[in-house]
Amino acid sequence: MVAKVSALFERLTADGIGYCHWKSNWMLDETMSGATDLDLLVERTNAAPFRKLLQDLGFRPAIELGFAPYPSVEHYHALDETSGRLVHVHAYYRVISGDSLTKNYRLPLEAMLFGNVRRVGMVNVPSKGSELVVFVLRMHLKHTTMAELTLLLRDWQKVRHEAAWLATEEARAEATMLLRAWLPSFDARLFEAALDALLAPAALWRRLLIARRVRAELRPFARYGRARASIVGLRKFVEKGTARMRRSRKGLAPASGGAVIAFVGAEASGKSTMLHAVDRWLGSHYTVQRIHAGKPPSTLLTVLPNLVLPALRALVPDQRSTVVSGRLNTQETSTGPAPFPLLFGIRSVLLAHDRRALLTRAFGSSANGAIVLCDRYPSVESGAVDGAQLGAGPRFRRDWVRRWLADLEARFYRDIPPPDLVIQLTTPLQVTLERNRTRAKSEPDEYVLSRHARSSRLRFERVPVENVDTDRPLQESTREIRQVIWDLL
Repeated sequence: MVAKVSALFERLTADGIGYCHWKSNWMLDETMSGATDLDLLVERTNAAPFRKLLQDLGFRPAIELGFAPYPSVEHYHALDETSGRLVHVHAYYRVISGDSLTKNYRLPLEAMLFGNVRRVGMVNVPSKGSELVVFVLRMHLKHTTMAELTLLLRDWQKVRHEAAWLATEEARAEATMLLRAWLPSFDARLFEAALDALLAPAALWRRLLIARRVRAELRPFARYGRARASIVGLRKFVEKGTARMRRSRKGLAPASGGAVIAFVGAEASGKSTMLHAVDRWLGSHYTVQRIHAGKPPSTLLTVLPNLVLPALRALVPDQRSTVVSGRLNTQETSTGPAPFPLLFGIRSVLLAHDRRALLTRAFGSSANGAIVLCDRYPSVESGAVDGAQLGAGPRFRRDWVRRWLADLEARFYRDIPPPDLVIQLTTPLQVTLERNRTRAKSEPDEYVLSRHARSSRLRFERVPVENVDTDRPLQESTREIRQVIWDLL
């Protein structure tokens, strides 16, 4: 059991807060490990002390992005320091159910669930009969759109297992009695048919017919009429599809807002590994986008020049950016500033333009609640990795073309909004060289040496920078990074 989950249920009991974990209790062990959401139904009169309890335990509210949140439903997350997992409390003050897009039904069954609570370990859960009533109605309310049916069919084995776990002979008898008491207008024979259709299971066409009858019986409890429900569902479907195209998997964001988090460091310092780990960690709970500022996508202005760039590299190999930037840095440190080749200058300006476009969009996404994970980020130090490469314009007083290019590049970089947090990964040079040699796409040692030296010049003004040593077990570095990010959020 995760320590944060254990502490939560201990406090719920100690503070006398009325609650129950109201669904999916057949996999309660997995829930207690923090692997799935904690679906808590909380008595509305206990809402204020419940929120206070969560705050005391370090839980932070999250909000739905893109559309209005479901009524009477709240989300909270907390970091379990020992396991590194984010614990997600999905709190309900009313039984809100239906398909995943609209949750169109508010079922008046809260008192039924609270009145039939049993204790499993340290958790209050409904009796199997009362949970069975809610489960059968929930599952058939999901038999709506093709998208919803696809999701349901994907998890169909879990549905069958849960139905079999709940539908003991005693639970079926209790469910029949409770249904008669709490939903007296609902046809008891229809309920039995709906349950049998999940257990057998029945053919899809039969389940669809039964689901249609279930929705008709529950129509008095619908939040929207049919037409409006269809419109709301379609709008949310489009919004979720758009979010998927942006590679964000969840529709939640921290209530405090999103963030742009930059990972910087020398070659082979572990940026890709850490980004992947953080993406998986945060992406299972929040809306997360991952971008690469070192290799920004082309914009309309730069798409054609970028298309011919590989050919130019082949024709003029000594004009490659890595070659020229290394040469300029060497010359600058030994004999003073040196003029840059015009081709290199044009390429640097186009790259600055693309980075500004990418990072400006990232800033907008974070302002709208997304957490943007950025591989590399421009430094304010001229000549540093991913920063301005052309130097100050005044040094080219007699060369207006180079002065104009240098000034334009500098302006583009000045326009880039700062990140909310910079995580600078550090590794000893010898370790970096060894890691690079074992990579599938290794770079020449000279290149790695140059990048390592230039990465030491990274500078970010008015931005918190956390230095993380990656020359240690991955789990230790990951745990430190998770804590740093959670402190920010």
